[in-house]
Amino acid sequence: MTRRLPLLLGVGLLAMGLSGCASLMNTTAGLIGRIPAPATVDGLDYTAIRDLGALEGSCENLRQAHDTERYVPRRTLEELWLPACRRRIEEARRFNQEMARLVERAYQAEQAHQRALAEQRAEERRVREAMEAARRDAEERQQANAEEENQARLRERLADAHILQVLDDLPDQPLAFSLGQPSERSMKNFLACLEVGYPNQGYQVERDGGDLTVTALQADMLRGDVDIRAHFVNVWDTWMLESLSVAEMTADTPRDRFMLAQNLMAGPCYGIDELLRRPAADDDGQSG
Repeated sequence: MTRRLPLLLGVGLLAMGLSGCASLMNTTAGLIGRIPAPATVDGLDYTAIRDLGALEGSCENLRQAHDTERYVPRRTLEELWLPACRRRIEEARRFNQEMARLVERAYQAEQAHQRALAEQRAEERRVREAMEAARRDAEERQQANAEEENQARLRERLADAHILQVLDDLPDQPLAFSLGQPSERSMKNFLACLEVGYPNQGYQVERDGGDLTVTALQADMLRGDVDIRAHFVNVWDTWMLESLSVAEMTADTPRDRFMLAQNLMAGPCYGIDELLRRPAADDDGQSG
């Protein structure tokens, strides 16, 4: 018994050793012809391949093998997965390039369309502005013609005013509202403008040397038929207006005479016969 025990132990150890070698040989034999999956394909890692839109099929197989550190048969890797993955990457690149080209073409077409719309709107605006300018020009010409006709008619009516015949023998000197301040309107022009603006039923004239009073009888005004009376004094080669009355209203001061005269002129002559307005006279007798 004592001799057989060591023998059995030796035989057991030998058997265990042979079994371990067989397992190692089987493992080595399993790795022969297998290689790890690469970290990149065509210069792209698997994140970039996913962003490209190609991480499926063979590319996805390669990613899984790489992430799990699994060895893949060399033939499968080199003849199937890698070529197929490269083709998928190339197709994805071509697809993306084509999509980019189509997007760019669509963008350029939209830009061209917007430019065409802008040019069309600019042309329409130019036409509208030209039409508006033409319309304004026509209106201005029409207004200028109408004003010229009005002025021509006014000059004719002023030249035919009856007061000019009534005062034919008097000198036609400038009208003044205060001493030594002649206006640009003559006395006869002033009275003719009153006649044109407010037709009357005749005149009553009172003369005493250089003193003149002219009354337009029953002048046609909005308030009814009223008398307009103007009292002048011939001094320093002017006819100074000393007082101006319309019905019961009388203006005695230089300012009041000026303001009433200007208000009366506003209708028939002021701004039409091209005689400039003079500044209002002060109450102390000084006019501008």
